Amino acid sequence: MPTEINKKIELEVVHVLFLDIVGYSTRLTNEQQTLIDQLNQVVRSSEEFHNAEAAGRLIKIPTGDGMALVFYKSPAQPVECALEISRALKTYPELQVRMGVHSGPVSAVTDLNDRTNAAGIGINVAQRVMDCGDAGHILLSKRVAEDLEQYGHWQSQLHDLGEVDVKHGVRVHVFNLYNKELGNPEVPEKFRQAKGRTASAAPGRGEELWVAVLPFKSSGDAEMESFANGLGEDITTGLSRFRYLSVVASASAAQLKGETGDERALGAKLGARYVLEGSIRKGGSGIRVSAQLVDTQAGAQLWAETYNRDLEGSTIFAAQDDIAAHIVATVADSYGILVRSMRAAIRQKDDAELTAVEWQFQFFAYREQITPSAHAALKSRLKCAMEREDGQSDLWACLAEIYVDEYAFGFQDDATSLDRALTAARRAVEIDRSNQFAMVALAQTHFFRQDLAAFRPAAERAMALNPLNTDAVGILGLQIVHAGEFERGTAIVRRAMDLNANHAGWMHFAPLWDHFHKGEYEQALECANRVDFPGFFWPYLVMASACGHLGRRTEAKAAVRDLLALDPEFAAHARSKVGTWHFASGLMDPILEGLRKAGLSIPGTDRPTRRGGARR
Repeated sequence: MPTEINKKIELEVVHVLFLDIVGYSTRLTNEQQTLIDQLNQVVRSSEEFHNAEAAGRLIKIPTGDGMALVFYKSPAQPVECALEISRALKTYPELQVRMGVHSGPVSAVTDLNDRTNAAGIGINVAQRVMDCGDAGHILLSKRVAEDLEQYGHWQSQLHDLGEVDVKHGVRVHVFNLYNKELGNPEVPEKFRQAKGRTASAAPGRGEELWVAVLPFKSSGDAEMESFANGLGEDITTGLSRFRYLSVVASASAAQLKGETGDERALGAKLGARYVLEGSIRKGGSGIRVSAQLVDTQAGAQLWAETYNRDLEGSTIFAAQDDIAAHIVATVADSYGILVRSMRAAIRQKDDAELTAVEWQFQFFAYREQITPSAHAALKSRLKCAMEREDGQSDLWACLAEIYVDEYAFGFQDDATSLDRALTAARRAVEIDRSNQFAMVALAQTHFFRQDLAAFRPAAERAMALNPLNTDAVGILGLQIVHAGEFERGTAIVRRAMDLNANHAGWMHFAPLWDHFHKGEYEQALECANRVDFPGFFWPYLVMASACGHLGRRTEAKAAVRDLLALDPEFAAHARSKVGTWHFASGLMDPILEGLRKAGLSIPGTDRPTRRGGARR
């Protein structure tokens, strides 16, 4: 949708059909264009579409992987159009489409190119309704269904699915439209998952690991009161973008404003084990925000930080955005104290009891010290879990990442590792295209397959889904560096490091490689000393190569000894091991040359292989 509007016309209730192509982001660029062309052809074949367009009462809004169609006459128009599209799609089995319909207010607008467009809650809700569906579904909001129920021929085609959470605590009531020939009669995966979560949580929400952001206390100044309210809302919104966190809605937490009592009592009122609270003070042009995270069950303060900002150099809104971003990134990171506490809380659970989100915690734990034995154990456990439940996006994403590591770290000499990773990652994204964890797995898979044309859009999509997930953004920023975009990738990783002072040590590899490619070997060595990744040979490799280039022979030989102590066979496979990560950075030859200068004998006949159907 256009981001720049120069004239608003009027607000009115319209009837919106939102549709997109399921699995679009997993396709190659040329495949995506073919699918969009086919979808446009199908939509234009609809008689309802043609009639509304001929009457000048239709707005068409392309959305990249689909479109929104805005009708003005009646709610039956988009529904009839959806059925006509569903019928036409039968001749395009490769084109998997889902649709959502809602009636609500929008503002007709004219953009800078003098084209008519529209924006508003009516379109937003239609998209959220659509997002609840899978391929073939035609979903309606309750408002549209109630309007259609007044006409007998629609009643038998409307099937009430009930309410479901969509995002930021918002719930929508959805109906599934289908008949013997058209639509998808299956219950959407989102509703099946919600039903499963409700059943497992039946004993009470207090058993879950919910997080609540209590109203921040302020000095009483009206401006600071507004700042406190906005900060709390921004933190809540930011935390809710991490799918492994269950966050109490800000409206619920706001009801406790002004209440006294300790964190344990306030958390109990909200059904939240973890409470984030804070205070704001103002002095002259400066403000000080203090925040802390408390485990109310254990009565322990898990984290605390103070942020000082000078309002002379920025607006109060910029300060609010900046502080909220730092708090969210630090608290919610997968390496952080909150996830560690949650992992400890589920330690006694059997694998059969773990939810898809809790399997992510198992993956995060494994990643803290990646070893062949830890990899093999988690891979085996995940395969067993998939036999019990194979419809979870998070589980497929975990499995995809395990196959990626199998290739990237050489844990198993299996030429099919990346093929398996691609299959699992695509399945994860197809189930939930808004799952950042799944999109990161897909981007990682494309990278190691050396398909940079597919890697780049997948990485951009993944980072856009949650820019405050410093772990995900850092991983992809580092891969962008490995793809040869040193300046941009390093800037992305440095931003992640700035937001979260407790970031993982491997993030230092981004500035390290930036220095290395500039020939700044002293600075590269400084970064290598900050990596702090026990059992990982890469820091010693960098030290040996950099010292080799600097002519520091004693240090270079010591680093080579440390490198070979971790991987005695490294020299024999140096090219393939370095080439796995640096096939596109242009650094493979400088790295290997530095190792030779350090005294490591590297066979010149060993060349990097392209496993798993890899291609550039």
